[in-house]
Amino acid sequence: MRWMRVPAVVVAAFLAAAGVVSAQQPYPSHPVRFVIGYPPGGTSDLVGRVVATKLAEVLGQPVVVDNRPGAAGLIAARLVQQAAPDGYTLLLAPSDLTLAAGLPATPPYDPVTDFAPIGLLINYPHVLVANPEVPANDAKELIALARKEPGRINFASGGTGGSNHISGESFLNAAGINLTHVPYKGNGPAITDLLANRVQLLFTSLGPVEGFLKSGKLKAIAVTGPTRLAALPDVQTVAENAIPGYEFMTWYGLVAPAGTPKPIIAQLNAALRKTMASADVKDKLATIGGDLTVDSPDEFAKMLRSETLRWHKLARDTGMKIE
Repeated sequence: MRWMRVPAVVVAAFLAAAGVVSAQQPYPSHPVRFVIGYPPGGTSDLVGRVVATKLAEVLGQPVVVDNRPGAAGLIAARLVQQAAPDGYTLLLAPSDLTLAAGLPATPPYDPVTDFAPIGLLINYPHVLVANPEVPANDAKELIALARKEPGRINFASGGTGGSNHISGESFLNAAGINLTHVPYKGNGPAITDLLANRVQLLFTSLGPVEGFLKSGKLKAIAVTGPTRLAALPDVQTVAENAIPGYEFMTWYGLVAPAGTPKPIIAQLNAALRKTMASADVKDKLATIGGDLTVDSPDEFAKMLRSETLRWHKLARDTGMKIE
């Protein structure tokens, strides 16, 4: 047999072509990292883990949850912003992502340009819950109490600049009252102190407090959305009871680093639609009381822009800072 000497340039070209084929493996070909900016025990973790579990089934690859709490989600957002734009690092994006852009200490990212929107997951109201010792049973009574004793009542949050802090400040602005804000490192510690009456109020999704409401350890004062929650039919909205036209909704979406290829974004959006349409996901997230509707990447991008503008004014008016 006669051996032929293959020129080095041909070998190099072959290896380069092989590398291209390898790099173009069908997505996803290995586990996906799912980053959550808050600790276990709160709404973010609940939503994130439910979605990640089902998304793994749809994609056919493990979706690994990575909790990176701190600075109202900024640590997690920064991590994903700096990740490779290959579809293997995703961020559970809360409404906090857009608020941060309007805070005095400008975050090291732009929610509109530094991320590739995949889709909205859920849009839901907060419930204003109180320790049973608070002598108010609806929004109107609470506002009257706060005006009588300004600054004496505390409201907790899972962190300054987080969605339940934003919800509280929005309510205070609309009602023209003064409550003392007490930030915690997550919803879990805030609920613990609320149960002990070390703080008196909390704006939160229904899920983490539903059991305490049923047992009477906490009571629901109002709902911040446009309609009452099916799980709390006797609890009035802020709008119908005290402040006509008032509405506060918060949300979660899914984003990837900017520059992630559009075919991968489209594939993730399709997988997200299947995920959120599944009966088990709907059942597990039912306690939050929101709408599970996945929009297109372009629609979610428009929402990110409008939400960023929306919160600029509130941040300026209240002087909120990330902690």
